[in-house]
Amino acid sequence: MKKLFFLLSTIIVLAACNRNDDLVGVPQIGTAYFPLKLGSIWVYKVDSIAYDDNGPKQAIDTFYYQYKEQITEVQTDDTGQPLYLVSRFFRQNDSDTWQQVRNYSAQIIDNKVQRVEENTRFVKLVFPIKSRNTWNGNMFNAKGTQIYKLIDFEFPYTFQSSFYKSIKVEQVNILNFIEEIKRYEKYAENIGLVETLYDSLNTQSTGTKGFRLRINLVSFIQ
Repeated sequence: MKKLFFLLSTIIVLAACNRNDDLVGVPQIGTAYFPLKLGSIWVYKVDSIAYDDNGPKQAIDTFYYQYKEQITEVQTDDTGQPLYLVSRFFRQNDSDTWQQVRNYSAQIIDNKVQRVEENTRFVKLVFPIKSRNTWNGNMFNAKGTQIYKLIDFEFPYTFQSSFYKSIKVEQVNILNFIEEIKRYEKYAENIGLVETLYDSLNTQSTGTKGFRLRINLVSFIQ
């Protein structure tokens, strides 16, 4: 179970991240979908199901826990650009103490939201935000081309009785007789990441092996 929990926490990091501060002189081109501000906190609920068809009977494990991100420090990189350090925490429920895990960094450079995790740089969003926009999320790493696609543009999103515009970024969508892999992230204006879906299932045998992961925002402090 510990190995699976670590795997799921890593997936969250690959799936998820973050925001953008008020940038002097930069026009409003969609940066509000990724607000970066020192002290901001996002808390998410995580629902995950693990499938394992090894053995005579398929095993299904369900996990529920909470995930928190907090911008704890702002630095300046080698090019003079602001670099935001994001601390990540996990806990099983409200009564547990938050346990910190590895941090990552996020920043906006050349109108690209870039997140660096363990020396691997991903491009989460590209500005200006526009319908049907596409880009290579792995353009700055050696993982191979991965086309991200903006599939929902300025859709209404309700959070704590308030209404926001939202966008959905499809990162993977593979469905065939062998596997089902889907991954997307949803961002709300003036909040940031509000929802993540990640399914990775192998269906070529008599059963199913893999996992389904759902992450949804429950609180936000700016």
